[in-house]
Amino acid sequence: MHKNFTHILTSLVVVIAITSCDIGDNKDVNPASSFLKIYDSHQFDHAIGPVDVVQTDTEGYLLLGNYRRDDTNFLGTYIASVDSRGEFIRNTYVQGSNVHPVGKFLLLGGQRYFVSMDAVGLQGYLNQVDDSARVVSTIALGVTYPMYAENDGTDQFILLSYNSVDATTVLSLVSADGSIANQSAFGIGAGQSVEEPIIDHFTRTGRELPFFAGRASSGLYYLNGFYNYTLSLLFSDLSDNNPTGVVQGQQDEGGVSGLLSLDGGQFAVSRFNFGDSYTNALATLNASGTTSSNDIQSNPMLEWEVDAKVKMISLTLDGVGYVVIGTTTKNQQIVLHFYDQTTGNYVAVDYLGFSSPYQLGAIEVTADNGLAILGSIQVAGKFQRLCLFKVSEGELLDLVQ
Repeated sequence: MHKNFTHILTSLVVVIAITSCDIGDNKDVNPASSFLKIYDSHQFDHAIGPVDVVQTDTEGYLLLGNYRRDDTNFLGTYIASVDSRGEFIRNTYVQGSNVHPVGKFLLLGGQRYFVSMDAVGLQGYLNQVDDSARVVSTIALGVTYPMYAENDGTDQFILLSYNSVDATTVLSLVSADGSIANQSAFGIGAGQSVEEPIIDHFTRTGRELPFFAGRASSGLYYLNGFYNYTLSLLFSDLSDNNPTGVVQGQQDEGGVSGLLSLDGGQFAVSRFNFGDSYTNALATLNASGTTSSNDIQSNPMLEWEVDAKVKMISLTLDGVGYVVIGTTTKNQQIVLHFYDQTTGNYVAVDYLGFSSPYQLGAIEVTADNGLAILGSIQVAGKFQRLCLFKVSEGELLDLVQ
């Protein structure tokens, strides 16, 4: 039965690959500039979810994903390597207790890394990975329950994590050797009910929550995590354990779902509130006081899927800056919204995916100033597999002009 199911899935993926066409209709287009690829797995029963994508120095791509394992409550770690045309090279199902990979891919000292977790001790791992999707080294980090990682310069990164012993959301600055240069911890509040949605996020027995962190153009650090009983956006200078500013949500039913720091202390922001979604591509947030996410002026996004990932990037096309906000629609397509970065005005929208259900995982600006969009597809409505869209700069210009 295993072989029969594997044969069926392989045939389905081949059919999709043959019947699907490049995103662009120009026959003279470089095959590396525009494509859609769907990736099969020899493990037919593994539902592989998207985590992050990064372009390598050879203009291929590393794909980071997760999958359900039978021997742990946490999702396993999956890495794949594809070439510049999106053609599959190899993959790695990381074995042992290395689980729960989180975005983003990190570039430290010219090498690629990602953060994961030990399934038993719950401490964070920093994994160096080569362009062939092999884990080169793994070192333990002095945190537990890692939630998100983001680059912060060339030799350190920002790490968001959870300390279940002290019941704190922790923001750390970590070096490539795993040492912690600076750290602040913010209390989530007492009681098991406060911690429950966090643990459910890690085991995927509940919703995947929008944990993220970064550094604003003002120099302040920000994080989206639990603080004082509520999923909140915090601003901090990491001088102590008190945030300089708080944008409060509604327990775990409302809050900020995506954030992109822009010049001049402004932000592109998306928020959710009891199933409804909103966005503002040019918002001013109070980083030195306490406000509510519901106070952020924003437009309703009626077609967005409830609790879907929201990803944001900035992009310059023909000298014009744009904010790109991506997510998944209610009818299971990947949608990209384009806004003028200077005015915040809506410019264009693009939908990716057809026939089968698609979900967004991550967006990356490529070396040729196009976009790489990592997602997942439900093949035949049964098998969740990774997919990679590559959209060329020319196609993006046609869209926004």
